Amino acid sequence: MRLIVSVFEGIELIKSQLIDLMLNYTMEDRSRHSDVVNFYTRPCTTVDYNRKLCARQLLRDFNQMYEYDINLVLNFFHGQYAKTHQALCKIMEEFNKLAPFDEKSKQNKPCLIRVKVENDQGETEMMVFSRMPALRNTKEFKHIPQSLQEEIDFVKREQQKDSNMAVVEQIDENTVECSCCFGGFDIALMAQCTDCHLICKECLSMYVKEMVYGSGKINLECLSSDCGMSYPISELQRCLDKTLVDKLQERGFMEDIKMAGVDDLISCPGCNFTATLSPTVKMFLCRNLDCQKAICRYCQVDWNDHEGLTCNEVETKDETALRKEYEEKMTKAKVRTCKDCKTEFLKEDGCNKLTCRCGVRMCYICRESSIDYTHFCGHFREPGRPCSKCKACSLWTNPEEDDQRAIEEIRKEAAEKQKHLGLDEKIIGVPHTPKK
Repeated sequence: MRLIVSVFEGIELIKSQLIDLMLNYTMEDRSRHSDVVNFYTRPCTTVDYNRKLCARQLLRDFNQMYEYDINLVLNFFHGQYAKTHQALCKIMEEFNKLAPFDEKSKQNKPCLIRVKVENDQGETEMMVFSRMPALRNTKEFKHIPQSLQEEIDFVKREQQKDSNMAVVEQIDENTVECSCCFGGFDIALMAQCTDCHLICKECLSMYVKEMVYGSGKINLECLSSDCGMSYPISELQRCLDKTLVDKLQERGFMEDIKMAGVDDLISCPGCNFTATLSPTVKMFLCRNLDCQKAICRYCQVDWNDHEGLTCNEVETKDETALRKEYEEKMTKAKVRTCKDCKTEFLKEDGCNKLTCRCGVRMCYICRESSIDYTHFCGHFREPGRPCSKCKACSLWTNPEEDDQRAIEEIRKEAAEKQKHLGLDEKIIGVPHTPKK
């Protein structure tokens, strides 16, 4: 039932296709159901299935009604499933009008109603019903007689038609409710999951951006409650900007690669295109047609400047190589990398026991993984002073002071190497973030 239609083909075309699909107006569907009996209007006859089996099925269908009340209505309709089901649906409508079911507590408010029930023989009876305080737990039974199964299938088709008609009426009003923000939108401005739940483009765009630029995993489940299905790539391409879809696919690909732990992976520094490269091959040529950058797999220097030289020779040729090397070390000193999924992250505040999005726990100070709180010092001492009883890591420290201490050590090491190589002294530090 999924519609993959260009927005530019027009709202009327989308409406007509959706209505045809929902109301089973295709010739194939008409021929398939042309000989189906209407069990709602069928004359009252003796059924050829066991009434107890029929009652058990109705107990599953109406798990908020007492067994006595269900049997009372079933006997009134001479054991016919479809007619009894139709009457019980009307009774449930009256219950819900008076006191709707509480989805949070899964409890019903006490409720007593009087309903006039009429069968096709003109018999009427005023019945009194009360609703169960909680839902009944029932088990599905496998062996259902064919005659009873035909009535069950008929009732399901009729209920689906009623549900589809509600959507069609919304389409006639040019608006459909978004499953996320519950606003009314034109059908052409909606995307749908593989289970046909509709969501507006704006909600979908914000959802995808959070996946692409956030720190969570790529898991585009339907935003409709209790669904769990996903959005087809064709719907994402129809409703979202091409750049955003490309970023989503790239992020998903990179996440899969990291989790797979593939060896000899090389990523292009210009566009993040990733591929495997034989250990004997030194030049990496990006296969992205918009990039096609050629670099050294080890030092990532442009191959035009590197060809015929070793990595060491390229570095000694340009004194900025040393500065770049140590500035990258200083930057990495502030970054922690998960040993399992290779995710990189920073700590702004909080304790030194970090938990990655993949579930791995690590120490911010020594970077050891698979730890718990016993990894840290548990002795009392003055804040900011080392423990005199053990050398375990501190649970609480200032992250800025920790990072600055590591950076100063790297800066001293770089200064000594500069002096040893006889290079002009230049300030080496963490690169500044460029202003936008």
